[in-house]
Parts: sequence; C-alpha cells; structure tokens
Amino acid sequence: MGRFSRPPLLPTIILALLILAAVFAPLIAPHDPEQQSLLMRLTPPAWVQGGTWRYPLGTDGLGRDVASNIIYGLRVSLLAGIVSVAISVLLGGIAGLIAGAAADGWFDTVLMRLVDIQLSIPVVLIALAVLALTGRGLGKVILVIGLVGWAQYARLVRASVLAERRKDYVLAARLLGASRRRVIFRHLLPNVLGPLFVQISVDIPRAVELEASLSFLGLGVAVTTPSLGLRIAQGYQYLFSGAWWPSVLPGLALVLLVLCENLIGDWVRDVLDPHYRRRRKSRIPAAPAPTDPAPTERTLP
Repeated sequence: MGRFSRPPLLPTIILALLILAAVFAPLIAPHDPEQQSLLMRLTPPAWVQGGTWRYPLGTDGLGRDVASNIIYGLRVSLLAGIVSVAISVLLGGIAGLIAGAAADGWFDTVLMRLVDIQLSIPVVLIALAVLALTGRGLGKVILVIGLVGWAQYARLVRASVLAERRKDYVLAARLLGASRRRVIFRHLLPNVLGPLFVQISVDIPRAVELEASLSFLGLGVAVTTPSLGLRIAQGYQYLFSGAWWPSVLPGLALVLLVLCENLIGDWVRDVLDPHYRRRRKSRIPAAPAPTDPAPTERTLP
C-alpha cells in the first residue's frame, strides 16, 4: 500500500470534529435549535458590528441560533447518510450475493432487469416523486434514499461474486462438500468487502447531499427539523438583503462535511482498490534518469 496507507490528516481531523459535534450536540450547542426570539432576529455573527457572543454565528429570521442549528444539522446529515446507505447495502448486498451465487437462474435474471430499470431513472426524480406522495419527514427521507440506492450495490456484489466463484479456493470448498450458504458467507462475502467499502465511502457523502437537496426543495425533513439543507433554504430569502449568515454558514458547514467525506473516500479507494492504485501509479510520470555531466575540454599548456 505504500504511500496510500495513511489517511489525509486535515480532512480526518475535521471530519472527526464534525462527527463529535453531531454526537454531543445537546452538550455543545449553546441554545435549543428551535428556540425563537423575535427581539434577536437577524443578529449578525459576533465578529460583525452589532453581533454578540451569546449568538456566535448570529441568528436567522426567526431569532434561532445559527450555530446550534448547524451543530444539530450535522447530526441530521450524518444520520441520513449513514443509515440510508446501510439500508442500501443490506438490501443490495443480500440480493447481489444470492444472484451471484446462483448465476443464470431465474432470480439472477429478474434481479438484473430490476437493477437496469432502477439505474435508468435518476435517483433524485424517484425520491421527489415518492416524497411528494408520502409527505415530509426524516424517517421517510432516510427510507427513500436507502431504497433507491440498493441497485448499484446489488450489481457490484453480484459482479464481485461472479469473479470470485470461479477461483480455485471456492471450487475446492465445493469439492469438500461445503454448503452453498457456507460458500457464500465464509468464502465469497469476505472477498467482496473491499469493493463494497469503496462504494460505501463514496455513497455516504452523496446521500448527505441528496438529503440536503430534498430538504432545500421542501420535500425532505419537517420544518421543525434542523437540517442544513432546510436552513439554507430558509435563510436564502434574507441573502440579498444583507443578512448572509443564515444561509451561507450552514452551506459552508455542508460543503466542509461533504468535502472531508469525499477526500477520505478517495483514500479508502486508493487503499482497497488495487486496480485504481495501479492506474494512478501508471499516470505518474517517471523521474528522468540521471545523466553524466558532459566532459569539459581541457587545453594543454
């Protein structure tokens, strides 16, 4: 693994701090995120003239503390990203394992046709359509994102199983009388975890972005839930009147969260995907070979 063995230091530290802030939000947040104060509405951040350290990042149009909403919004974003991807992995992983182990059967054929249909429709359109019918709510958003993301995991796990099931160690296990369940969970599953973790590291920030996008469009979480996407949408109406902080600061927090997750996801891909690592090394130009200095002419006295 060489030089890819160490994770990026700064993104790891920042992401760890964001996760700790989200986990300990009730202890860290200075105020209740839904506490309103019309007397303190649109208070600027503490470093801007007119601000106060009671509200270090200012307040929004309803007098709610922006810092508290960002801290609790990180909790909502991480919860939506992790749980929804876990649902996708569970559904798609089980379906892909069964289809790969019983390739060319009726289940494999039906599953692949369903996967093709699912992947041909944009995820955002499916989520918007379902949430428009079912209504808003964090649980509904998590469930919808998880259900629309299962297809790529089913295809990934199936392809990995098909590549592994023809190898000698699987054939040897079958000749020794191992059952299909033992072959799947003892021999095949551990060898498909690498590509699976790579896909998970890429999909968690995508799920965070999708939840924020749905909330920004008004079809995500309820209006009383401190989501970063929802707070960006609510603060947008004050943006051009000079009150930039209710929208810009939650947006920066969302960008920072997704950026750190993507950078760490790139590192996970470098470590667990040897084919990508070899392609990356092949694109790095080799250092020029050292050349001997040209001999200097000497004149005879």
